[in-house]
Amino acid sequence: MKEIRNLQLSEFQKQVINKLDDEYWYENNVGYENSITILNKELEFLIRINKTDDTASINESLESCKSRIEKSLNNHNQLVKDEEKRIKLLELILKENK
Repeated sequence: MKEIRNLQLSEFQKQVINKLDDEYWYENNVGYENSITILNKELEFLIRINKTDDTASINESLESCKSRIEKSLNNHNQLVKDEEKRIKLLELILKENK
């Protein structure tokens, strides 16, 4: 169980902190009242959890992340298809000029 300093956290925030393993750590946000920031061990920002957050808001965040990944993959796949078309054309041009 992680040490929870003398912070005024919601029960949900405390539950989240207690679920964190050694891959993650949290810090209290001075500029964001009643929120914690969770970072990975590379100190990369992952999420901010406010005092008003709960399971429903985390589910919304999860769905939003999944949606962004799907859109990004679709964009990437389209880019790959476009580049494959360019490669095919460039190879044709080179073949004709031999």
